[in-house]
Amino acid sequence: MQQVSVLETNIGSSTTGNSSNGQVIFNDNGTLRGDADMTFNTALNRLIVSSLEVSTTATITGNLTVDTNTLKVDSANNRVGVLTASPVNTLHVNGEVTLPINNLQYWNAYYSSGFKSVAAGYAGYTAFATNGDFVLANTDASAAGAGSALTFYNRYRISNAGIHTWENVGGVAGTAMTLNSTGLGVGVTPNRKLHIGGTGNQVLRVETITSGDPSINLLASGVNDAVIAYDRTNNYLRFDVSAATGAFIIGPTGNVGVGVTPSAWGSNSKALQVGGGSASVSSTGAGSTASRFAHCAYFDNTNWLYQYTGVGPALYQVTGANAGSTHAWYIAPGGTAGNAITFTQAMTLDASGNLLVGLTAAGTTAAKTIQIANGTAPTANVTGGQLYVEAGALKYRGSSGTVTTLANA
Repeated sequence: MQQVSVLETNIGSSTTGNSSNGQVIFNDNGTLRGDADMTFNTALNRLIVSSLEVSTTATITGNLTVDTNTLKVDSANNRVGVLTASPVNTLHVNGEVTLPINNLQYWNAYYSSGFKSVAAGYAGYTAFATNGDFVLANTDASAAGAGSALTFYNRYRISNAGIHTWENVGGVAGTAMTLNSTGLGVGVTPNRKLHIGGTGNQVLRVETITSGDPSINLLASGVNDAVIAYDRTNNYLRFDVSAATGAFIIGPTGNVGVGVTPSAWGSNSKALQVGGGSASVSSTGAGSTASRFAHCAYFDNTNWLYQYTGVGPALYQVTGANAGSTHAWYIAPGGTAGNAITFTQAMTLDASGNLLVGLTAAGTTAAKTIQIANGTAPTANVTGGQLYVEAGALKYRGSSGTVTTLANA
């Protein structure tokens, strides 16, 4: 058992000295004595040690202050401050911090801040910072010496005015994209919600990779809308308006359907097909002199085909020539959809002004005449009269049934 040679009322000194009031007394080397490395400040009610080692865990229920403002834990507001004794955010860093991940650095230069990738020890990285900006950037400092001006790549910046810009993307100098209070501009400062600009041809692409139809939706007040869509299955461009799917369709060869899907017109035809009755206008290839208006029929480069089963088709055709255009009217009985049509040229108005009924060509040197093919004599009366040619003779049948020969064959 160790003996104490001197026992003072304040237990503040020992026989060996090295102690003073305020030192914590403990058995250091077999003698009850004070240790200058650990004292108790009675005025502040605080234990002071030169160093502290915790072998397991430590719990601090109040604030934590390290070197005044090196590290501050504000327990009342649940905030941590680095280089500030008064943190105003959950984590408040007032200075430069280096994150040892590919030399990723955060900096605050003249009230600017950001992250960037920079070679270790490179001195010129703050040169582009503007007061109040936040910047994410990277650069290759290997081509320049320390302290030289850097070229920055793939830079993202939030300016002090709140404008977001993406700059030098892929090493291409300039601003690639800008987001401001007006909208998003790609290659241009926006003056619309979405604005794409640049030199040369500009392309806006909407792509579906493996399935589905790419489309653009136009919505008014969340009720009425329109859709411009590419129909992947049928290979055509479709315009939908509200509940009307396929209000306007452009086929792969340039044929257009209004309220109807265009039929399988041949590649040489350019057709406008309208509604269920399928009124159509078409031409046959570049340099063609013929234009047509077809009813319930379409052309596949070889034949005219029935569009519907049981509906008699008709065709009006204008063929241009240097002497003038010829107008022809064709008719056919009903048939089966997709089958070939055999049209009959029922009436023609040629370039010489001849009107031909049942004929396809006028007589030699004829001009401004009415020419009628032999027909079948009527056997029933109509209100009015009937003019026809029978066996070469021009005849008239009146409303009472009287037949008069106007001119012999």
